[in-house]
Amino acid sequence: MRSKLALAVVALTAALAGLSAPTAQATDNVPCHGTVKRDLTDPNTGNVWPGTDVMYCNLTQGHVPVYASRSADAPVVGHLEQGGAANWFVTEMKGGDFHLGSSANFWWGSTMADNGRWGWVPEVYFAGGDNYEDDAGLLMPGDYTCANSCAPVPFWAR
Repeated sequence: MRSKLALAVVALTAALAGLSAPTAQATDNVPCHGTVKRDLTDPNTGNVWPGTDVMYCNLTQGHVPVYASRSADAPVVGHLEQGGAANWFVTEMKGGDFHLGSSANFWWGSTMADNGRWGWVPEVYFAGGDNYEDDAGLLMPGDYTCANSCAPVPFWAR
């Protein structure tokens, strides 16, 4: 009888522990996806980073502004005209706060605007995720190589 009672107590304790410790969940249900390789050329120096991983990220709308730096005060250098999953990004980094309606974020994605200019898109335009949450798929690139003499930091991450 004691062993049955002890087993019941252990089982009940385990069940209650499972209830009191909820598992962590990412709220970004639309992460960037579809990694492909592109040769990226620094528009200022001509240095090439061959075979750089880029990912397609779903945008909530079209005509999304691309800023010169990770700041709402930076000049807009171009736009991404198509929404949805038509646009690719190289990396994400923290920057200044950006607000759009009730959405706010300090994460920014690096990409090339439709006019060929490089810049940053506030992740409030990315589908999925909560305020101040980075994209679940887009990350800082790990290894990269350069065909020419390159600066230590890739141009898309400056």
